[in-house]
Amino acid sequence: MAKKQMSFAEKASKHKSSKDWKTVKYVKSERSDKTGSWRFNESFIQLASNENLDQALSRMEQEIKDLAKEMATIESTSAEKEIKKEAKTEEAANSEEVKTEEVKPEKEVDPVAKVESEEADTKQATQEA
Repeated sequence: MAKKQMSFAEKASKHKSSKDWKTVKYVKSERSDKTGSWRFNESFIQLASNENLDQALSRMEQEIKDLAKEMATIESTSAEKEIKKEAKTEEAANSEEVKTEEVKPEKEVDPVAKVESEEADTKQATQEA
């Protein structure tokens, strides 16, 4: 004996009863910055059973604003930490510069006298060989 097949209507009604939300395709039109032509952005939005499209869009905008605020606070705290780190490294570099400035050269050597002494050393080395 063959198994009884469900019709499409029976399948559709069976799955709808288990859902408490529905999916809607939302198409938003925008002007392109580069070409100036119209662009159509499609997205699927899940609506609660008692929610309409306007409420869902306002809810999504509010979520985006909340995320933007959260990201701004995270970025500002990380930026403050970076500024503090840079200030510490600058202070360390400044203290190293001060230390290097305190070191004085031993003696100033006349470049001409230095070359003459090197030439004399090479002459002695060639005479010995």
